[in-house]
Order: sequence, then structure tokens, then C-alpha cells
Amino acid sequence: MKRVTWERALVTGASAGIGKAMVQELARQGTELVLVARNADRLERIASSLAVSAEVLPADLTDPAHLEVVAGRCAATSEPIDLLVNNAGIWSFGALTGPAGETADPMVALNVAAVVSLSRAAAGQMVAKGRGSILNISSIAGSQPLPYEAVYAASKVFVTYFGQGLHEELRDTGVTVTTVAPGLTRSELHARAGQQRQISKAPGWLWMEAEQVAHLALRAASRRRIIYTPGLGYKIASSLAEVMPRTVNRKMASLINRARARLT
Repeated sequence: MKRVTWERALVTGASAGIGKAMVQELARQGTELVLVARNADRLERIASSLAVSAEVLPADLTDPAHLEVVAGRCAATSEPIDLLVNNAGIWSFGALTGPAGETADPMVALNVAAVVSLSRAAAGQMVAKGRGSILNISSIAGSQPLPYEAVYAASKVFVTYFGQGLHEELRDTGVTVTTVAPGLTRSELHARAGQQRQISKAPGWLWMEAEQVAHLALRAASRRRIIYTPGLGYKIASSLAEVMPRTVNRKMASLINRARARLT
């Protein structure tokens, strides 16, 4: 099957990490871009460094008014996008009843509600023209219940199953949905959550680079993959989590994350 290429992509969380790496790879492929993130200055600097047309759209997707603007851009039929990358996300570590719990509502708004709203808006205009791709960035965390990451893991379960369900809804329309579930990836996600010390304890072999994840994710979308986990080790871990009894899975995750909690 011939790989998909894109004329114009909208990438959320485009100012850092996997999102920025995707922007740079798409630009090298000649894809025009719409860059979405909160930091306008960063977006402007990235846009000016690209050899393709790049529209800057600063937005906080946890703000309903900002989300509506970005959804409107996804639905636009003038200079339409044919690839939506739902990459923006929030992560935190800690008990729901503690300080980390303060991120729960914005986490659901960004990791869940924004993904649904933007996917719905983009899919409408893509179906009308009979082509397009949606690429949702989930996480290996979504393969099991995680104490101290309960909301984050649950939000990624949602993204993983939402993407697969939407793919089947859109079958035969010319629009595909790919869900990618990376493991530990070097980015600003953990530093923003104030977890540098805990994360520094993770062995180096567990980490993937943002550029590697971005490349593999875009390749999966171009090949119309439905669900994809980058990295052999993470593929095996994800498969094991699916077949393990729920009680065992939950207890193992609890032991690991309770130990991690003692490092914070």
C-alpha cells in the first residue's frame, strides 16, 4: 500500500518535545504547518526556522475559547489541514488528594476533551473531501491502571480506545486514525511536573529520543497503522499488560509506583 503524504498538518504541543520534532520532520517532507501551543514566542522562532509555510496559532487548549478557535481551524475548508496531530498533553505524578491532584481537571481538558473536539472538527472536513489523517499521541501508561498517575493513565486509556473506535467509524471514508503509545521519551513533560529527581533515577535504556518517537509515529500514520507502540521493549511490555490478569497488573503497577512516590 502506498504511503500517505500530507499537504498541511496541524500539530498541537508544537513548541517542544515530540510535537516540535514532528514539526521539523514534516517540514523536511515539504508539509505546510499550523503550529499550536501556549508559548507564542517559541512558536514564532520555530516557524521562522522552517523552510515551509508555517502558521502560528497560540492557544491554551484547556481554555474553551481557545479550543474553539483551534477547532475552527481544524474544520476550515480554506487552506484545509489533511493531518491533525493531537500531541499536547499534561502529566503529573502524585496522589489525587495531594498537590498533584490540582492538575486533574486541566489534564482531562487537554488529554481527553481537546482530543475529541479537534478530532471531530478535523474529521468533518476530511470526510467531506475523502482524505486525511488523524494522529493521536497516547502513552504506554494507558495499558494499565497506575496509582499516583491515575488520571493520566486513565486519560491515555481513553485516547487509545477513542482512536481505535474512531478509526472504525471512518473506515471507507478515506480518513484514517492512528494512535501511538510511546514509553519514556526525553522532553519537557517531566520537568514541567517538577519530577526531575524521580525521572533521573530511570535507567537510560528505558528512554527514547523525541526525534525517534516522532519519526516512528509519522511513519505509522503514513502507513495507516491503527495502533502502534514505538520500541521493542515497550511493545513487549504493552502486550504483557494486555494478557496479565487485572489483579496482577494492578498490584505490580502499585508496587512500582509506590516505590517511585518515595523518590519525590
